[in-house]
Amino acid sequence: MYRFTAQGRIGRIDRVKGTDAIVRVSVAADRLVEGKDGQWTKTEWLSAISFDQALNEKMLVELDVGQSVTLEGRIEPKKRQVGDVAIYDQSFVITRFQLLSKPKANGKAKPAQAAETTA
Repeated sequence: MYRFTAQGRIGRIDRVKGTDAIVRVSVAADRLVEGKDGQWTKTEWLSAISFDQALNEKMLVELDVGQSVTLEGRIEPKKRQVGDVAIYDQSFVITRFQLLSKPKANGKAKPAQAAETTA
């Protein structure tokens, strides 16, 4: 089984339309990029999903946009057919999370109590 750990700021967290059983979380992390014009920061995004009802409820209650979080889970490879072309993709399925910080009123993060949740 493939595993992942992603740490970043929550950009979005919500239920997938039409179902209460799926929650999608998008996290952002910055990286330094070197180019011919110097260095700059690039924001990378990762979208992960959860199908665990109990974990979904905890995430929706405890997590909010702007918070720093660590997501852990499994990577599920998948193959789908689009016409004559086979598309290979993967889903990042969340199995646990840890809240790292909560945003302050001025937009700067403050450390949170270690709140780790496992499904």
